[in-house]
Amino acid sequence: MDHLNVSAVSGSSAVVTLFVESQNSSSERRFQKSLTVEELKVRLEPIVGIRPIDQQLVLLDAASNPVCEISGDDSRMLGFYPVKDLMTLSVKTTNSSAQMNFDESQVEKYVMEDDEYDRRRDTVRAFKRRHRMGRFADGASEVSIDEDIKAKELALSIPVGSRCEVALPDGEFRKRGTVRFVGETGFRPGYWVGVEYDEPVGKNDGSVDGTKYFQCAADYGSFMRPDKVTTGDFPEEDIFGSDLEEM
Repeated sequence: MDHLNVSAVSGSSAVVTLFVESQNSSSERRFQKSLTVEELKVRLEPIVGIRPIDQQLVLLDAASNPVCEISGDDSRMLGFYPVKDLMTLSVKTTNSSAQMNFDESQVEKYVMEDDEYDRRRDTVRAFKRRHRMGRFADGASEVSIDEDIKAKELALSIPVGSRCEVALPDGEFRKRGTVRFVGETGFRPGYWVGVEYDEPVGKNDGSVDGTKYFQCAADYGSFMRPDKVTTGDFPEEDIFGSDLEEM
């Protein structure tokens, strides 16, 4: 692959959401753009099972077309590269000899029934089904349709204008805001919830790829899956309250 010239300007948001894919795993991850490539590779090792020194990193767009290879100077920050939300970070090994070499015929294998595997939600198949990848791109899967219906029902139960709290499974992100958009978008399949945060912890101003979905100040807007958004009595937090009381 030819190495592309990349810009050091990668947007104002400090965090980027990427789909990390390797031969053995697929997952959605959030990374600080201030991470150096060296630090990024260390964080990727327990995810993909490839040593940092053996990792080959390639950014792919939504259509799985190569954007650029993350290589060369590992002291560069991730934000040096043209990384955007919902891109795919492909991780491959450059060291084929590092793979285990054994006679598989001597290993007793556990075989899971296909219907049992299909019901699991923590598999590569489930990941591809959720994100309309590969053979699920046409939406023909009955299970995929069922999941879409559930996601749609959950999304449409969220009133625009309601107060909400956004929480991610890793526990590192929990912020409050106001729901400004609910529906389908042009940047990714499925239903999304547009949130205007009370603080500048978002990724945009309500626009993605030139399409305006709602209006808010820069870095106050973000789009989340419906299951990450909880509506209710979430008043705006006074982040300066304790300081004022001590003055």
